[in-house]
Amino acid sequence: MLKPVLISFAVIMTTMPAMNAYSATTQELFSEPKDVKEVKNELRHFTPVQLITSIEDNKILSKEVKGKLIRTNYELPPSYTPAHLINNYKNQLKALNTNILFECEQESCGSEEKLAKFIKPLYTISKSSPSLITAYITLPKKQVYVSIYAAGWQRATSVEIDIIEVIEEPLDLVTTDQNYLSQEVSEITVKDNSQKDTKNSADHPMLSRIPGAFIQKYITHGFNQASVLVGDNYKTMELEGKITDIAYILPRTYSEFEIDTNYQHALTKLGFTEVYACLGNSCGDDSKLERKIALLATIGFDENQFYRLYKLDRAEGNVYAMVYVIGFPGQLSAEIRIIEETTLNNNRVGIDLQGLTDEIAKTGHVALDGLLFKYDSDELLPEAYPIVEVVAQYLQTHPKQLFYVVGHSDDQGSQAYNQTLSEKRATAIKSRLIKQFSISAQQVEAKGVGEYSPIANNLDENGQKQNRRVELVIRSDNK
Repeated sequence: MLKPVLISFAVIMTTMPAMNAYSATTQELFSEPKDVKEVKNELRHFTPVQLITSIEDNKILSKEVKGKLIRTNYELPPSYTPAHLINNYKNQLKALNTNILFECEQESCGSEEKLAKFIKPLYTISKSSPSLITAYITLPKKQVYVSIYAAGWQRATSVEIDIIEVIEEPLDLVTTDQNYLSQEVSEITVKDNSQKDTKNSADHPMLSRIPGAFIQKYITHGFNQASVLVGDNYKTMELEGKITDIAYILPRTYSEFEIDTNYQHALTKLGFTEVYACLGNSCGDDSKLERKIALLATIGFDENQFYRLYKLDRAEGNVYAMVYVIGFPGQLSAEIRIIEETTLNNNRVGIDLQGLTDEIAKTGHVALDGLLFKYDSDELLPEAYPIVEVVAQYLQTHPKQLFYVVGHSDDQGSQAYNQTLSEKRATAIKSRLIKQFSISAQQVEAKGVGEYSPIANNLDENGQKQNRRVELVIRSDNK
């Protein structure tokens, strides 16, 4: 014989515990059956529930009830049959003067799969030999609906008790602040991130950075070629001139649209006109676009792309400004590429390793043509980097030979200033040789002689340019 299942009913509570405090052992209407192996619970503060009222020819008819829902599913040993469990609950419901809406057992419940799919119990394995009862209880202060569904399989029998307390939908979960509506729209504040700029980078003098941005990548050339997008299907154009290419990382509180519009506004104010634009997927695949025009800002979704090319006509040379914005939920980037059209300065003739070797062997010193600095500064221009590399190669092939790196200046400015600047420039070359190419500090010594050793006439600009030079001088001593 089957063991009896002791189920009693408790006083129906009028309040629910908080959701996070909902106990797996708490059932507000019925006590927990004996021999329970596992309990599953679910709570909804307010939800619509479809209660079965009829099953005819496998067609399930239902009634929608709205209210607070408590779902409890008990897993019991397979020695308890679903019908026996339902009879125990039905016995308790009769004691409550409950109105039975519907009940079925096994074949009268129709398709087992269809019934389980409709009820969606918390324990989904048990589906065989189903029994179901739905009812409602009318009380002075509230109305309660109950759905009890039991089914089994070879290893367990489960019973699902759904209790719905009928209530009006609670609409007090959210409140409003009327003061907010009377306030002006405030901008989102961002902190300064310029300390994150990549080394030796700077904004272009023509355009300030977006607040909160920092420079992730930076390329500049006194003269070079750059590709820009000028038409659909990745149509490009090559431009020549001074190139400044800057990739910024921006605070993600900005939108791609906002950044694009700000640059559009700024460049229009400067007199630029738009040459070409594409937005989103019309720009194509961002990886392919990266390869076509050597983009620095490359991380984001195709649909988030904003590309615009602007042009400023000038008598002294046209200026192009490329703006590319791309992002994804975790990052926003903007690339600004400025091309200032100019002709190649043919006076910037550098040296090669063989030429330097021959000149040192012949005269004991060589002027490092092409070793250019920023105006009135000891900072090397990028186009001078290859010259330093040639010098490093020569020094590496002559590790036991000692040299002076001698800085010279023209005679413009005071003698003391020229002396200091020439020495700073010589020291800058020495430092780069040591740090970048691991040249021994003992192999080279930096000296500045200012304006005292000219090789050309200081009365004209061409002569002054020749006098502003750095030389590599071989030493015969080891002092």
